[in-house]
Amino acid sequence: MEDADDPPLDKPGEAQDSASSESVGSATGEDEEEFGGPVFSPPLYRQRYQTVADLVKKYRPKRLVDFGCAEGKLIRFLKPEESLEQLTGIDLEGEVLDSIRGIIKPLLSDFVQPRPRPFTVSLYQGSMAECDDRFKGYDMVTCVEVIEHLDPPVLDAMPSNVFGHMRPSVVVVTTPNAEFNVLFPNFSGFRNADHRFEWTRQEFQTWADGVAQRFSYDVTFHGIGTGPEGTEHLGCCTQMAIFERKQTPYDENSTVLWGTPYELIAEAVFPYRENTLSKEQQILQEVQYYIRQIMQRRVHGEEEEKDDDDDDDVAASEEVSIPLDILMKFQGLKRVCPDVQSLQSALVGSDRVRLSQDKTAVVCCMDRDDGDDDGEEDFCSV
Repeated sequence: MEDADDPPLDKPGEAQDSASSESVGSATGEDEEEFGGPVFSPPLYRQRYQTVADLVKKYRPKRLVDFGCAEGKLIRFLKPEESLEQLTGIDLEGEVLDSIRGIIKPLLSDFVQPRPRPFTVSLYQGSMAECDDRFKGYDMVTCVEVIEHLDPPVLDAMPSNVFGHMRPSVVVVTTPNAEFNVLFPNFSGFRNADHRFEWTRQEFQTWADGVAQRFSYDVTFHGIGTGPEGTEHLGCCTQMAIFERKQTPYDENSTVLWGTPYELIAEAVFPYRENTLSKEQQILQEVQYYIRQIMQRRVHGEEEEKDDDDDDDVAASEEVSIPLDILMKFQGLKRVCPDVQSLQSALVGSDRVRLSQDKTAVVCCMDRDDGDDDGEEDFCSV
């Protein structure tokens, strides 16, 4: 464990001789279920990636580095997150990175529906023991099942780089929980042959607390992958630490520049369409879109019910109330409108959407014109 008396940042390359174990090309293929014992649903690796994706939604970083990205599975998982403008994967193995060039490229759907802001995905070859000035000030760093692959010199140098030099707002670190291993009946040793260690919860917390104290971060601990009932005392299969940078001055080596030792292996720039609409116009646009979706589903559902019941007495015009809480469940609206109060404020006074008297719902008039040649329903919101 490092403490406040540890020496300052090592110069780039000083820990390079011990970095040969740093690549985690096999780490992303780890499957704890192969040992027997608990079965995880969804699979544990997906739970880890989904947890990270949920944290990205929570903290909304613009620039994120994934250390030990290996085959790029987490990168693929995070690409849809629209808060991101720069997503960077870093690994020691250049050949592994070169083999996954294709996964970072835009899909056809990315051209059909461009992102609302610039977005670049990059792959770099480099060691966690080295500082690279290009990544100083990134918003978020993830190290998913990585630290247990590091030789001691690299593990010792990693906090100085990530927490001292890069100083992101949030760092997420996951690692196996050694206490959970007793639940694998066909298990001995470590979960992966490349692991240098596997920590108990106390060992992990001791390391993380020391890092947080030295570099002015707060840290909280969480578990991923719960075991069977009655094994709660063992904790979860994966343990996770979330470090949040304190809003206090931190000056250790803040002016030191280390150069750019990492090698760029591949980069993909995604298409985007700049949105010139005001925030209120964006909200109104999304609301109208989802109103149409809701009304179409309602009409189709009533038509099916009418066919089943052979009932011809459905009204030609019907007023429908859609609660604002229902609209706020749509991700597209949530991206431009944080809460119901903001939605309510944006819709008050609009001449295109009518609010209910208590301003908790949108009131729509659903008109059906059987004589309309194109057969489309007309949804009127005023």
